[in-house]
Amino acid sequence: MSDSPQTVLFKKIFEANNAKVYRFAFRLTEDAARAQEITQQCFIRLWENMHQVREGQDVFPLLFVYVKNLVIDETRKLYRERKALSQSGAAQQMDIDTSSEKHFNHKEFNTQLHKVVAQMPEQRRNVYLLSREHGFSHKEIGQQLSISPATVKNHLTAALQYIRKELLTHFE
Repeated sequence: MSDSPQTVLFKKIFEANNAKVYRFAFRLTEDAARAQEITQQCFIRLWENMHQVREGQDVFPLLFVYVKNLVIDETRKLYRERKALSQSGAAQQMDIDTSSEKHFNHKEFNTQLHKVVAQMPEQRRNVYLLSREHGFSHKEIGQQLSISPATVKNHLTAALQYIRKELLTHFE
């Protein structure tokens, strides 16, 4: 079975750029394993977008952008994970140090928050959850939900105002 023209072009691009992409990723991460993973992810993205690549086109600028974005995304992910770990560690320490009343109030607040979030319109709720629970940026949320970042910002602003109003009403 012969390779399709797209596969042949991808192989050429891979062979010509693999080492350069790896070196660039390594320069940004200073970690060989992370650089290798980012290089693989970069070429996966290229493969997913091969329909946009033409024979003879210089794709290194595109690969450069892919690598840069992958490093940024990975760095954000690591930051969120570390932040979540430190928050969970701080929360555990707070639970140990606080009284049962504070613990009850915290649970009550979270329960009420989940109820309020569940009452929001679906699109607004999705934007809020992607932003606050998953830590995605406005742009990332917009891409996932096929809406503009400005619309994401509007939904998030409305969601936060609604949550604030409902929680103040409940707890006052």
